[in-house]
Amino acid sequence: MRKVSLAGAAIILLWGMIAAAQNISLQFTGGAFKVAGWQAPSNPPSQGWSSVFAVFAGKGDVPPLLGSYAVEGGALVFHPTYPIAAGVEYRAVFHAPAGGAPVEKAFAGPPRPTNRIARVERVFPSGDVWPSNQLRVYIYFSEPMSRGEAASRIHMLDSAGKELAGAHAVFLPGEELWDPDFRRLTMTLDPGRIKRGLTSNEAIGPPLTEGAHFTLVIDSDWHDARGVSMVEGFRKAIRGGPAERTPPDPKLWTVTAPRAGAETPVVIAFPAPMNYPLLQRMIRVSGPNGIVPGTVAIGREEREWRFVPQQAWAAGSYQLVADTGLEDLAGNHIGQPFDLDVFNKVTERIETKTVSLPFRVR
Repeated sequence: MRKVSLAGAAIILLWGMIAAAQNISLQFTGGAFKVAGWQAPSNPPSQGWSSVFAVFAGKGDVPPLLGSYAVEGGALVFHPTYPIAAGVEYRAVFHAPAGGAPVEKAFAGPPRPTNRIARVERVFPSGDVWPSNQLRVYIYFSEPMSRGEAASRIHMLDSAGKELAGAHAVFLPGEELWDPDFRRLTMTLDPGRIKRGLTSNEAIGPPLTEGAHFTLVIDSDWHDARGVSMVEGFRKAIRGGPAERTPPDPKLWTVTAPRAGAETPVVIAFPAPMNYPLLQRMIRVSGPNGIVPGTVAIGREEREWRFVPQQAWAAGSYQLVADTGLEDLAGNHIGQPFDLDVFNKVTERIETKTVSLPFRVR
């Protein structure tokens, strides 16, 4: 039997007397749960505040929510670690320190939203001819989206409207790569069917057959981060083009320099479309005073890179500095074809090597 000191017994008795003398109620306000009508002591009980006050999500034998406790204005307040979820019922339970019947109250989470606001804004490559060894597809959404639905919501149809599935599925199974805001999804086409020398490539062939017509379909039933379906679905017609095996060569890029005193862009024209997200971050402009701040725009179906400086160009010598990790649509890096090494893993890594293209502003 656990012994309790006289001082400890007195404290417990005092808590019990206070609890019995007060009209205790449980409240939820400002995203936090509160015990009202009970003067909380400055120090928690020996087993912590959770032994006195706990909040549970859902029904049944579930663990209490994670969070932190504080005594605010004499009241005990519980701040959950994560926001209260829509459509979930919560149960707050307060146990008087001296025993007796607990005080319990149920709270409903906010109502589930029903308004549809999410849609597919853009898909890259933006052109309608993709090389048969196309490596990645980027889908941009207007709102944060839910995870784990890509496999069931994204389809590639052949010219007869039949979905390419099973061994002939286009995308790498089980992979979803999201940006931190969950608004850009990167889908990788099966590298085993792209790289020459691998079994899948030789037995099945590339994901997109040259000369064949396909349709990329994204279902409207895809839920956004709130759990609501999109406003509408998305369809994009595609034709398979020749495989692209030649790595990007900066010597073949055409640079159009701006004039001094103007805020017109410096422009790079590429012989073939390039990887859209990588174009936005893997080319920069260096001038007499270091890196030039400005804005990047991509055009002509990813065949053009344009840079507008924050201030008018000053006369002088400049450099266009490109990371060698920059890719074309087939994943070929500057100076290195994608299928050079059949064991090379598909990644989004950023190379540290760079190449420079000089231009002069006059």
